[in-house]
Amino acid sequence: MRLMFGCCLAAAAALAIGAQASTIYPGASPVLATNSSFSVEFGSAATAGQMSLVLDGYQSLDGQNFYEDDFSVRLNGSQIFLGTFNLGGGSDSGTQANIYSNPFNASLSNPTNNGTSITSGGGKEVFSFAGIPLNIGSNQLTFSYLSLADGHAGFQGLGDEGWGIADVNVNISATPLPASWTMMLIGFAGLGAFGCYRKMKTSASPLAVSTRCGMA
Repeated sequence: MRLMFGCCLAAAAALAIGAQASTIYPGASPVLATNSSFSVEFGSAATAGQMSLVLDGYQSLDGQNFYEDDFSVRLNGSQIFLGTFNLGGGSDSGTQANIYSNPFNASLSNPTNNGTSITSGGGKEVFSFAGIPLNIGSNQLTFSYLSLADGHAGFQGLGDEGWGIADVNVNISATPLPASWTMMLIGFAGLGAFGCYRKMKTSASPLAVSTRCGMA
């Protein structure tokens, strides 16, 4: 009985540790036109966590200029980021990134070193949120891109530019929703005088994801 209880405790501890860092959407997502959104749903056993993600820009996604495209992130309906980036389309502001709203102080990096010039070669922006509020249970992230219309060029379409999301990670007890598991098997065997053997097998990418795409 003690050995079995010890096995259960070990298994529970292993699951708790594994739940602290979860890739809820590995991506890459489909290439999306601007004026659209992409949602990811995931579960959490904690009220706060850390998050990182990669924004992919394709062709000539614009920063702050006449053709400006703005990127936003919402968590459970509340905006946690709004800004614009030169990811191939150029920026007239003198900087590659212009941030309009960043209440949780996400740090940004641009590994493709886009600068301010037009390259039409796309680019990447990496986000890292040190702390975001989570619901215990179900959570939803919504990523959106909007091509500004008033006083700007407006929508340009996939022939000119596109965007996508990849490598969305949430740390601290973020777990895939049950309906999203592809496979999960936990077995206990070999109880004996000196201990027990635990084997846990999950799918290669247990997505915490129900995803939805839509037009903004």
